[in-house]
Amino acid sequence: MSARSGIVLSAFERYRALVDDWAAFAAAVVRPQPHALRANRLRVAPEELRGRLEARGFRLAPYPWAPEVMRVEGGPCPPGSTFEHWLGLFYLQEAAAAVPVVALDPQPGERILDLSAAPGGKSTQIAERVGPSGLVVANEADPARAGWLLANLGRMGVASAVVTVCDGRRFPAGLAFDRALVDAPCSGEGNVRRDPRPRRPPRADRLRRLASLQEALLRRALALVRPGGVVVYSTCTFAPEEDEAVVDAVLRAAGGAVEAEPLPQALPGVEGAGGWDGVAFLPEVRRARRIYPHHLDSGGMFLARLRLRAPVPWAEEATPPPEEAPDEAAGREVRAWMEESFGIPAEAFEGLHVYRSGERTWLSTLPRLPLWPERWAAGLPLAHWTGRHWWPSGFALHRVGRLARRQVVDLEPAALRALLEGQAVPPGPPHASGPAGEPLRRGLVIVRYAGAGLGLARYDGDLLHAAFARERARQLLGCLEQPGGMPR
Repeated sequence: MSARSGIVLSAFERYRALVDDWAAFAAAVVRPQPHALRANRLRVAPEELRGRLEARGFRLAPYPWAPEVMRVEGGPCPPGSTFEHWLGLFYLQEAAAAVPVVALDPQPGERILDLSAAPGGKSTQIAERVGPSGLVVANEADPARAGWLLANLGRMGVASAVVTVCDGRRFPAGLAFDRALVDAPCSGEGNVRRDPRPRRPPRADRLRRLASLQEALLRRALALVRPGGVVVYSTCTFAPEEDEAVVDAVLRAAGGAVEAEPLPQALPGVEGAGGWDGVAFLPEVRRARRIYPHHLDSGGMFLARLRLRAPVPWAEEATPPPEEAPDEAAGREVRAWMEESFGIPAEAFEGLHVYRSGERTWLSTLPRLPLWPERWAAGLPLAHWTGRHWWPSGFALHRVGRLARRQVVDLEPAALRALLEGQAVPPGPPHASGPAGEPLRRGLVIVRYAGAGLGLARYDGDLLHAAFARERARQLLGCLEQPGGMPR
């Protein structure tokens, strides 16, 4: 055993009595963690994605409890360096992290709150399940992390989400949610396989601070769901102080208004702890689930599913938030501009509503949206006004760029690489644009590859100059440089 392995295992020694197979646990926590991905069913069927990647040399194995989640058993390059990942056809998500949303079991058309949503893996997973008629409120307290959350929602093409920036302990009441997820900030012990730094046992004062925050978040979520609604509490740590003890404290405070429900037997893991450090928990706390690294060859996860039977004692009276209607005038203006500029037909926006905030417009699948002061974003970024014309977002072009009929070029890998490297490149023949095969005009052009809209370039009458967002261009260039990273 290496020195690091010994330090890692010593940090977890206090959990030995809770772990079902200590030898398997000890072997798993010191091994590198394999990749896993979740197909984005808003954009692609899991079977189609699997076929595309396997055709380029990847080996994928779906998990039986969620076939859209697949273990990556091998491949020509890291899965995060593929064109499909760049386009948002899948999300890199360790298998254990996908379990809480499966346990939450969102249904089509429901209103779901993700109270601690960044970086967005679980919010995008929820959006897939509620579909275009459901509402996902993805909340994040940290504005910097909220930007990361918004980028992932955009990359995955989610148009049913509202992003709020708010301390989850004080999220505004008034909108009765059907379900809520509290994937709470925690000590993160279950992430040991992704973090090579040696670990020490968590300090008691830090555990107390975290448990106080976690309990407050869980109490708030229970005050925000309707009677009969469901809250799933999850962490990626092994510490009972942050797991069963938090659930136990909230159940006791609820005085029978909340019940811990059994989780589906098909889900991985073992039952929750019955007590810790000389303190016995309520018997129903055992209905929680502990997922250790050896169960899925993944990270660690704790989860409990709670059902609201009656209003919790700490719930307050509140009025529903005001609702915002789509900006019909802005919608007509942007859609007309995109049809005139790129030949994108009106039917590309069927079932989508345009909302405007300042100089920015957003696409949403919902005809009304709650309007909280804490709201940051309202759907999928569509376009912003530059002062002279609209500028479509790359995420919107992923959705509608394939339908462009003018001012569009389809590039081969070599030309695309040169463009992303900052070189000016000739456009080649335009993809059949206008009714008379009209030539490219000076100005903005949609760049496509393999039929997918990538972003914008400027055409000067002779050459194309890239106008991609810098970070997105860097990421796509990385895909081109990887063997197996791009479809040919």
